[in-house]
Amino acid sequence: MLSFLWGQIQNPATITATINDIARAGEIVKMDITLHAEDEWHIYSIYESAEGPLQTAIEIYGNAISETKPVQEPEPHHAYDSGFDTETYFHEGTTTFTTEFKLRKSITPGEYEISADVFYQICNAQICYPPTTKTATATLIVEDGQARYENLTFSQDDVIQDKGDSGFSLWGLFLLAIGGAMLSWIMPCVYPMLPIIISFFGKHAEEKDSSRVTVASFYGLGIIGTFVFTGLVVGGLSYGVADIATKTSYANLGNIIATNPWVNLALGVVFIFFALWMFGAINIIPPGWLVNKTDKAGRTSKSTFVGAFFLGVAFAITSFSCTVPVVGSLLVVAATGTAGAIMTSLFGMLVYGVVFAVPFVALSLFPSAISKMPNSGYWMETMKIIFGFIELAAAIKFLWVPDMQWNIGLLPRNIVLGLFLIVGLALIAYLLGFYTIGQGEKKNPFQVAKSRYVGVGLTVIILWPIYTSMMAAPTYHADGLPRIVDEIIEALVPPSPSEDEIAQAEGWFVDDYKGALQMAQEKGLPLFVDFTGIYCANCRVMERRVFPKNEVKKRFEKMVLVRLYVDKNTDLSKTFAQMQFERYQVASQPYYVILDPKDESTLSAEGGYIPDKFVDFLDQGLKEFSNKDK
Repeated sequence: MLSFLWGQIQNPATITATINDIARAGEIVKMDITLHAEDEWHIYSIYESAEGPLQTAIEIYGNAISETKPVQEPEPHHAYDSGFDTETYFHEGTTTFTTEFKLRKSITPGEYEISADVFYQICNAQICYPPTTKTATATLIVEDGQARYENLTFSQDDVIQDKGDSGFSLWGLFLLAIGGAMLSWIMPCVYPMLPIIISFFGKHAEEKDSSRVTVASFYGLGIIGTFVFTGLVVGGLSYGVADIATKTSYANLGNIIATNPWVNLALGVVFIFFALWMFGAINIIPPGWLVNKTDKAGRTSKSTFVGAFFLGVAFAITSFSCTVPVVGSLLVVAATGTAGAIMTSLFGMLVYGVVFAVPFVALSLFPSAISKMPNSGYWMETMKIIFGFIELAAAIKFLWVPDMQWNIGLLPRNIVLGLFLIVGLALIAYLLGFYTIGQGEKKNPFQVAKSRYVGVGLTVIILWPIYTSMMAAPTYHADGLPRIVDEIIEALVPPSPSEDEIAQAEGWFVDDYKGALQMAQEKGLPLFVDFTGIYCANCRVMERRVFPKNEVKKRFEKMVLVRLYVDKNTDLSKTFAQMQFERYQVASQPYYVILDPKDESTLSAEGGYIPDKFVDFLDQGLKEFSNKDK
């Protein structure tokens, strides 16, 4: 029994830390932390989380350190774990993590100990050992001399970005592309062509002595290729913009789109144009010569494959009059991707093109199914008008950004909420038959199809939280909303005009780093820094849902609190943005840091929407501060 218990206690992993370079005061130093274990054992990812297993955490500290960079981990494996009954992210066998830290300028030449606390849970296929923390120490040699220029900045190839805020995830782009393609199926210049296309498939296959499947497949490839080519062109035109953005005060291309007034003004005008397009007030027809050339190339080609492909291209160009608002909106979102405009545009258009082409290929294989589909008619025109109202609401979201940046004052939070309500009420009145737009069928009020009442119900559900927020002065935010609703509203409207005043009344410093630092030094308390943004929806959610909790307030009472905005149109805000990026190599918000006010060294740092881990983060910072005082 004793030997069995002893075997269980002995954790099958060891930790070592190594520093290979000799450094000088003020320089950046690289450190490797290696967990040694047999191949059968694995630990869990630092940044990729899963329900069940505990994530690995690594903290670096030492008297010579002024600030640290987040630890970088190898790409974790991803697989289902039957023991935890969930998908997990893990590292197998021996794993090396790397980090960088900056030396204090005031240290003298000599040897210094740099320590790494590694918290981990280690498992194999049968058992998991209890989580434990092990410490590894490396010796750093500091030589005399001025800090070398090439060693003064953190490496930027591994900059960590918050996946949930300024960038648009590929998963979100995937869902948007699918939804946009499905909406395009029922557009007035697409849906009525289905019977003609299916008939053409059969006739072309007979004339060319080819199977219906072959003709339909290459027709679909023509459609897909057209949209993919469009994505490549747009991505190519914006090539390098994301790299330029990271060298400015912006986090990435998505941050430019979120905050730059000229970009938002242009997008607002574009979405108004899309809305007028949907309403039938304006229309743009693709060049006739382009349609005729591609159509002629398809019909006269001696090759069945080439002919079907070019006919697919011709159809994609012809449908452009209806699909351009959807495609344009998708490309705008794709350009915000953090993987680069070319890759995200290509990915978005590939998914869109495949889904858009599916019904044309599928119905050619099962032509009898077309008889069961509803006939084209006014219902399609109704859908088109509905999307026009959606585009109009999107325009409002973009137009309040330049209004705020230029201090015009026409679109404050309450006015934007009111405009959303007006657009929604106008949509309800249209659905109930009070008026008609474009070529739609004239109806008497309330004498409309049941499907329109479904649309009215959905619109009312969407408008209710907007209405309750508008009525909740002075913050114009309704308490008790579901988190997802809260996040969506905060992403669509300007920030509340009075929340900073409330924070100041509760003891926060706002955009006063020097004042907060001085207060922390006088009181001998750690300094909590909240890097936040006007356009940061997750920041508002953290401030309203997490900060007011009793367990958080108790820990805040032991700190001096400062809120720093990084996206205001001021020199001070640009200074805070530069400070965040240079110190922590992170340009997304929210980002939270706990500092020792004596030397401004970092005690703890964490970013993103972290309601479940926030108390642990605060405790870690308070513990580090307490240990340094001993």
